[in-house]
Amino acid sequence: MALAPPDPFPCWDGPWARIDDAGEMWLFASLLRTVDALPRLHPWRLGDVKGSRRIVRWSAVRDGDHDARPAYAALTEQARDPQLRAGDAPSPDGLLASGAWRSADLALDLAADLLDAATEPLRRRAVRPATQWAGVVARLPGAWLPTLAVLPRAARDLDDPGTRWTTESDAFNSRHTVHCRDERFAADLLAPHVMALVLDQIPDSAAVTVSGDALHVWWEHTGGQRHRPGLLHRMVDTVRALADAIPSFLATDHPDRSGEVESDLADRAEARRRYQAQRTLGHHPDPVMQRIYDQARSAAMGPDVSSSG
Repeated sequence: MALAPPDPFPCWDGPWARIDDAGEMWLFASLLRTVDALPRLHPWRLGDVKGSRRIVRWSAVRDGDHDARPAYAALTEQARDPQLRAGDAPSPDGLLASGAWRSADLALDLAADLLDAATEPLRRRAVRPATQWAGVVARLPGAWLPTLAVLPRAARDLDDPGTRWTTESDAFNSRHTVHCRDERFAADLLAPHVMALVLDQIPDSAAVTVSGDALHVWWEHTGGQRHRPGLLHRMVDTVRALADAIPSFLATDHPDRSGEVESDLADRAEARRRYQAQRTLGHHPDPVMQRIYDQARSAAMGPDVSSSG
């Protein structure tokens, strides 16, 4: 089904289609994981307690795209914290039971409500819109990779330390920083041909984040990026090429074991079903347990009760 772009900017030019339910569920989970790859004190996390709270405003798949490994375009927005008034704080214990305190508290609440109503038009004009992000997320089937973030230095300038490990490319180091707890994994993933692809095809202002089975390339939906015709359509191919460029041995070193977990859960469910089907009230396959049960029933109901063994 054809899907309209989220706004009139030409970066969305090209036909889009809706994502199926399973794809949407995977996309939402992947966005949370890949956004959470940001360092805790990075500016793109400030104002967001957990750093991964993003509202998905729009998501789509490229129309007619039947690739076995889908790549989804998404427009997300940074979630806002609720604005609580200082008057909502608990009152002092000594005054809590006082009728005078309650009356004063109600009066303050009423005054605050009247002030809110009077200043609402001004506040609407003063509130800045939440930051929006555009990007493409591709699936990495068969792998569950550690968290890694390749971030533009422009977001923090040259004071961004990144990881202790630095790449051999001066051009890459001057434009990006790498954040990853597993430095060996970062060195393996950022092979020379991967760095070359990031330098040549990924916008300088974009982040490249990896977590689990997801690769996410994203940037702030502002400025010149919004006016590049067909940027998101082209980025679908770029992100797929980047996913293909990731060394294949990493999937062997970090396999996706979700299938094993699902199989184990299915085996347990089947064992439980068989046990419940064979279970008979008053009987147990273990003779010791059966004898204990018979003794307990005899003691409770009297010596005339015959054994069921």
